[in-house]
Amino acid sequence: MEERLQKIIATRGYCSRRRAEELIAQGRVKVNGQVITELGSKFDTNVNIDINNKTVSEVKEKVYYLFNKPRLVLTTMHDPKDRKTVAEYFKGSKLRVYPVGRLDYDVSGALIMTNDGEFANFVMHPKYEFRKTYQALCNGKVHKYQIKELVDGVIIDDDYKTKAIQARLLKYDEEYDESVIELTIAEGRKHHVKKMLIAADIYLKKLKRTQIEFLTIDDLPIGKFRELKAHEIKQFYGIYNSLKVKRGK
Repeated sequence: MEERLQKIIATRGYCSRRRAEELIAQGRVKVNGQVITELGSKFDTNVNIDINNKTVSEVKEKVYYLFNKPRLVLTTMHDPKDRKTVAEYFKGSKLRVYPVGRLDYDVSGALIMTNDGEFANFVMHPKYEFRKTYQALCNGKVHKYQIKELVDGVIIDDDYKTKAIQARLLKYDEEYDESVIELTIAEGRKHHVKKMLIAADIYLKKLKRTQIEFLTIDDLPIGKFRELKAHEIKQFYGIYNSLKVKRGK
């Protein structure tokens, strides 16, 4: 059976489909010794693949982790500038894993790591709208009308209207003149939450992702990770399948 090259790479647990597309476009992928740069290329799923001159073998075991990413850590497995990446926290992992989606360098919190290409693809794909919850530490008092703006919708990226599924003020500290707000979104554009706060004239100091759907980092120390339980993985697939039915796909 033939599949798109980026899907085969993701299925083998090397990286996400999105990252595989980047590697193909950069000319870093070989199939049977030949460099492939065309994204639409299809091959038999058992084909020989090399990335950066290293063989990409099929995944023998799928693993899933919830990681509490610290701030000032890149959500990538390699950085040409030698900055700290999430890979440093998984050096002892028995299998190669990669991040599902993005979390900004200066943002901490919940991040899923896996070697399951199918799982990674549907969790990060914008059309399936998996919910992510954030807590934002902000300068000054955040007012009710600003919270309402986030829920009613704000304009980001010049002309794109986006809404928070829910938003609320958790607390206001008069002594330090700081607010903590919580908001949940089902989209994932670059710097999405930061842009929403700017649009609502809310001045962000620090941002943390506290939840991905039902997964929380409440009992997970910063810089640590845990394996997802079988019922949690099954629950993600359940959400995915229900969303497919909802969208008629």
